[in-house]
Amino acid sequence: MTSLIVGVGQVSLLLRFARSLKDKRHVTQSLRAKLRNRGFAVTECGYADEPKRAALGFAIVSGSEVAVHEALDEASKLFIGDFDVVSTHRDIFDYAGEESGDFEAVENFEP
Repeated sequence: MTSLIVGVGQVSLLLRFARSLKDKRHVTQSLRAKLRNRGFAVTECGYADEPKRAALGFAIVSGSEVAVHEALDEASKLFIGDFDVVSTHRDIFDYAGEESGDFEAVENFEP
């Protein structure tokens, strides 16, 4: 039995001091870099044209549920700065599969 645990988080931010999209981009790029340095896939997922609002989605994959919980806990500590956290949401998904010989090989697959 294999284990594939996926942790997904979303955070909505209020950027009180941002006057332009450039100010917003400065904050979001910094947060995205910090999350990526910790192994997360990250995207900006809302409020594209609003300089004072931002939403980030991030995900991490592991074989251990404990590792995913710890990573999401560490990620939540990164959201401290010149902004307010309006809302957060996180989910953990367990994709367990059985190893068997029932799968056909993919021809000409090169990793």
